[in-house]
Order: sequence, then structure tokens, then C-alpha cells
Amino acid sequence: MSSIVQPDLSTRRKIAPKLTLAAWQVTMFLVVTLWLYWSTLTRLLVQWRQDDNFQHGWIVPIFSAFVIWQERKRLAKIPHRASWLGLILMVAATVLLIIGRLGVELYFQRTSLVFLIAGAIILFAGLECFYALLFPWAFLFLMIPIPTILLNHITFPLQILASKVAAATLPMFGVPVLRLGNVMVLPGQTLNVADACSGIRSLMSLGTLAIIYGYLLEKRIWLRWLLAFASVPIAVAGNSLRVVSTGLMVQYWTPEASEGRFHEAWGLFVFVISLLMLYGLHVLIGLISQERERNSLSANPRKVHEKVEITGQPETAIYSVIRFALASLLIVLVAVFLRAHDHGEVLPSRFPLEAFPQQIGEWQSRGKDQVISEDDLKVLGHPEYILRDYVDQKKAENVNLYIAYWKSQRTGETPHSPQNCLPGNGLAPIENTRVVLLMPGHESFPANRYIVARGDDRSLVLYWFWAHDRGVASEYWNKYYLVKDSIRMNRSDGALVRFFMPMLPGESADAAQKRLSPLVSGTLPMLNDYIPR
Repeated sequence: MSSIVQPDLSTRRKIAPKLTLAAWQVTMFLVVTLWLYWSTLTRLLVQWRQDDNFQHGWIVPIFSAFVIWQERKRLAKIPHRASWLGLILMVAATVLLIIGRLGVELYFQRTSLVFLIAGAIILFAGLECFYALLFPWAFLFLMIPIPTILLNHITFPLQILASKVAAATLPMFGVPVLRLGNVMVLPGQTLNVADACSGIRSLMSLGTLAIIYGYLLEKRIWLRWLLAFASVPIAVAGNSLRVVSTGLMVQYWTPEASEGRFHEAWGLFVFVISLLMLYGLHVLIGLISQERERNSLSANPRKVHEKVEITGQPETAIYSVIRFALASLLIVLVAVFLRAHDHGEVLPSRFPLEAFPQQIGEWQSRGKDQVISEDDLKVLGHPEYILRDYVDQKKAENVNLYIAYWKSQRTGETPHSPQNCLPGNGLAPIENTRVVLLMPGHESFPANRYIVARGDDRSLVLYWFWAHDRGVASEYWNKYYLVKDSIRMNRSDGALVRFFMPMLPGESADAAQKRLSPLVSGTLPMLNDYIPR
């Protein structure tokens, strides 16, 4: 009986030797990094605790650490080929940190830490090791709150969408609704789809959990991506369900369903429903696209024995020490530089806004200044403000003036564009153009001219951002100048100036602006007394 000849299936794989850092080197590197980013990390932790939209940030670094621990055996087999490209990336990360710290841009500060981590991995372990850690590293970006300037452009469309869905659905259940922007007037109560009900909180949390869920329970990469993207419409649908159900409970049960602890608890319940929807989607896709397990080997697979052969010369200790020393020195020098420039923000003297003149030319203030609710002030970042009506008694014309001043924007509070607020109050945008304003003895500057309507009533809105004797129309240019002025002048103060005037029937935008111009021209020379140049 002839014997079966078994071929030699063993293979040889050449790998480079490991490069290890001494425990004291790792400890010291972590200490100096923590020293450099201490203020950045503490502010981030405070925002996780206080900002409901980003409370999921706590689980992001924990899960990244878990992934690394779970893959520890596979990572241990990866050869370490240290690369000086890592030092270049670390330098870029520290430059980003300096710009963010001096320019009071929190997002730059926080993302610089993530890039610094990438640079350290490449510097000490090499690109191959970084590729193996790409997923847990990239996941860290989810712990960084979205910049306010972008967040405002996300929350408002979500609010309007939830309001539209509720306004279209509630009448099917016998609840008549009058929708004015994100305000819904029900027979018994008025519901305001505020920022907390926009769905951004559930969107961020559900998206993060969808990625975690896909990683833990699904091996197919395409399905992991699908679950992550599916979390967006599921979160939107869940939030719409929350608004609709709240309207039903307010109408048929109790008005208290729209506020307080019950409202928060109901929001949590709806979020659980969204999680179940995500799970149901995963199960459904699994039933439709069941994959048959296929094996590239025969029914009796033959194991391939891999012989690992270590080749190449180990990196000498001197290179390891040089890399560690340069990386640590870079971090220490940047930390010392930032500490040397951290001598407090300049807060120039000025008049308080409440002292803004009651009489401007022919225009006289009417009644008491209006008060913004605490919830709205929280969204706006608690600026100092005036919200005042002026009337020209000769022409019986009325204009609302709003000036908001932020003496510091270091903690992320920035001017809130009226284009995100006015439509939410039921004012439909009709026209949005840029105009040039003239100021005696001053260079002309651009402003936004916004025409809004509620029914047949139209209004003209004129607004711009003002800081340090400079007016700009774009909120992005305003952000650029904020970073520039913070670095150059160590100041982050700024303001928003807005005029709101009802238009006459059939009146053109140019004619309305001409009627408004005397009040605008009278206001401009006074701005620098209350918003210092």
C-alpha cells in the first residue's frame, strides 16, 4: 500500500526585530504629553460632562483602548520599523496646537492630540504598526466635539425636519398643527423644537454606538460601514418619532409631557427604540444576505506551518534614545512656549451695552429692553446683549436692534448667525444678499441683507459681525479673524449687530434698506465705544 506523500507546506516569513522602549521612557513621554495637553484635556472632560450633545465622548477612548487590548496578540507579531516621518507629524501636531491655543480654536487643540498620537506611533513603531492601529486611532476623532460654527448648520436643518415630519403626521391622529419654523402651535399648547430636540444628540451617540456594535458583532467590513451610515436615518426617524409622540401626549394626556424629567426620560426611551431599529436592520440584512462559509482549502485542510525568520540588524540603542529625546524635547519646548505666552487675555475697557443710547438721531427707544430666555442664552453662549425696539415717531417706523457681545470666546462661545435662528421662528427666507455699508471716516465693509416672510408680512434683516473696528459678513471670515486677532492681540472678543425692520407692502429690498439707513448710519460711529477696537 503506497503512502501518501505530504508536500512541505511550510513557509518562511522574514520580519524585522522588535524595537522596545524602556518603561521609564514610556512613562516620561506620557508625563510630558499630559503636561502639554492638560488644559486641553480638562476642558474636553468638562464639555463631555456638561454638553448633552457630546456625552458619548467618555466611551470613545475606552473603546479604542479595548480594541488595542483585544488585538494585542496580533499587534505583538507586527515588526517595528521606526520612521522619522513620525517626528515630522509630531511637529505638525504641535504647530496645530500652538495655533489652536493662541488662536482660541478648541477644535485645533483637540485634534492636535490625536495627530500627535499618530506621530508617536510612527516614530517609535513604524508605519506598519500604525496601519494596524488605524481603526482605534481614527475612532478617537469621535470624542472631539464638532465646532460650534459647523454644529449650528447641522442642528437647525434637523430641527426643521423634525418639525415638518410632526406637522405632517399629527393631523393623521386628529391633532391640528400650525407650524411656524420649528414652532408648532397645537390647540392646547405651543411646542418649540429646540436644539435639545434637534436629534443631534441621538445622532452622535447612535453613530458612535453603531460603529462599536458593528465592530463587536459583525466581521463583514461592508456591513460595518452600512450600519454606521444607517445610524443617520435611524436617528432622524427616532427623533421625529419623539417629536410626534410628544405632540400626541401633550394633546391627549398632559402638557407636562413636553418638559421636565418626563420629557428627558421619554427621549431616552425613544433612543432605546432607535437602538432596537439598528439591531433589527442588522438581523434583517443577515437573513437576506447569509453568506456560506467558504474555505480555500479542501474538506481536510492542511495547515500551513510558517517559519518566522528574523532578519536585519536590531536598531542600536543610541537611535532609540535619540528618537525618544527629540520627541520629548519637542513636547517640552512647546509646553514651555505656551506657558510663557499664557499670561491672561487682554480685556479692554468699554461702556456696557445696557448704556447704549436710547436716542439715535430721530429714532427713540420704545418700552423696556426685551429679555432672551435662559435656554436661548445657553445656545447663544451667554453674551452681553441688548434687544431693543427703536421707533421714528415722525414716520411711525419701528426697528428692532440686537447687539450681542462676547468678551471672550476661549471656551468655544461664538456669535450665532441669524440665518440659523430666524427661520426657526417661522420666518421663511426669501432673499439673501451681501451689501456694502459706508461709515464716515472708516473703510466700507460688507453686511448680510436678509429678507424673511411670515405669511404676507415681509421683514428686512441687516446684520454683520463686528470686532476690533472691523465688520465682516461671513461667519467663516469672522472665525479666521478671531484666530488671527487672538494670536496677534491676545484678544478674542467680538460681537454681532442685527437690525430687523418690517417692510411695507410691495416695497423693494433697496427701498427698505434706504428707510433703515439713517438708524444704521447713526449706530455705526457708536459701536467702538461698546465693542472696543
